[in-house]
Amino acid sequence: MSKLPGKIRKRLKQEAREWDAAIASETPGRVQELLEQAEPFQALRPPRQPVSLRLDPYDVAAAKRLARRRGIPYTQLMAMWLHERVEQEKGTADA
Repeated sequence: MSKLPGKIRKRLKQEAREWDAAIASETPGRVQELLEQAEPFQALRPPRQPVSLRLDPYDVAAAKRLARRRGIPYTQLMAMWLHERVEQEKGTADA
């Protein structure tokens, strides 16, 4: 069951049919030309927020060693770990 009102749904279906008709009339050469002229889409993200944590010195040293093996800054490695865990927790919370 759609949550959109019937009037909006009908208008969106009509617009989709118009887009399909417009796309079908394009030649591959014209599509390539339009793609070459198009500017890439850039999604702007908010700036990163600095955070201070008190961590065990042994954990920091271990993170630095692991990051050095990967060739990335240890703060970036820790941020990646945090992000992965947050995404994992979000996934289990939704289930």
